[in-house]
Amino acid sequence: MDVVDSTGIFVLGDADPVHAVVVSPVVLLSVLDHHSRRPKGQRRVIGTLMGTLGTGRVLHVTSSLPVPHAEEGGEVAVNTEFHRTMLELHQKVNPDEVVGWYATGAETDADSMVIHEFYGRECAAPVHILIDTEFTRDKFYFRGFMSTAYQIGKLALSSEFRPVPVSLKLDRSERVGLDALIDRADSSKTTGREPLSLCNELDTIEAALERLLELLDVVRERVDAVVAGDVAGDPKLGRFLSETLARVPKVNVQEFEKLLGDNMRDLLMIIYLSKLSQAQLSLAEELLCVDVK
Repeated sequence: MDVVDSTGIFVLGDADPVHAVVVSPVVLLSVLDHHSRRPKGQRRVIGTLMGTLGTGRVLHVTSSLPVPHAEEGGEVAVNTEFHRTMLELHQKVNPDEVVGWYATGAETDADSMVIHEFYGRECAAPVHILIDTEFTRDKFYFRGFMSTAYQIGKLALSSEFRPVPVSLKLDRSERVGLDALIDRADSSKTTGREPLSLCNELDTIEAALERLLELLDVVRERVDAVVAGDVAGDPKLGRFLSETLARVPKVNVQEFEKLLGDNMRDLLMIIYLSKLSQAQLSLAEELLCVDVK
């Protein structure tokens, strides 16, 4: 490992390069996995954040790389060779760039600024995301920081972290996986047994429709309360509901059932063909292993 040198002052400049940070849940799960596998006696782990800077100066963090490091006696050593190698391999399949680094723990310290300065050589404006794995607030909590100069007049004396807004954004596939993890945890608490597998396609569709019906009941109760005069109406919410209903295609029951049946038959045919292909491949592999003499 290489000892990271620090000047004590790391200044980004006058302009704010990042206004907000959006993190993928995959990144947070990777950090938690890294923390759970840390060497015995190591208080925290660090790693590289990868992503892109979008419109409105919103930074999208999409992946991460663990980086071995050591902290002892006020010195920080980072395995830069491992970092370079993993970064090179990652960028061969993913065009994302280095956007900052992560660490586990409840608070930043003096060593955090040293590591931040190291990542300042990797990108122009690194973002630091701190994941609280100690659950000091009785919940999973993470924060974002950027560095700024503490100065008197034009003389920069030192650097300090300032917070930057961080949010979590899920796409559809990530939401399905995260919901499955939550359901699995809840099932383990209530029954003591863990589910064996994820739901199949039909169960997923059924759960989504049940959730949709629950939301429609909530909306109906709200509308009934407004019509009855029990609750004051919200024009913004009313416009939103009107626009949402306008997007629903007007299809009669017979056409909808026919469309659903056709799509279901196509789905079942695809499943059948995929299983048939798997069986053919397995049979071909077995035949290749037969020694015919």
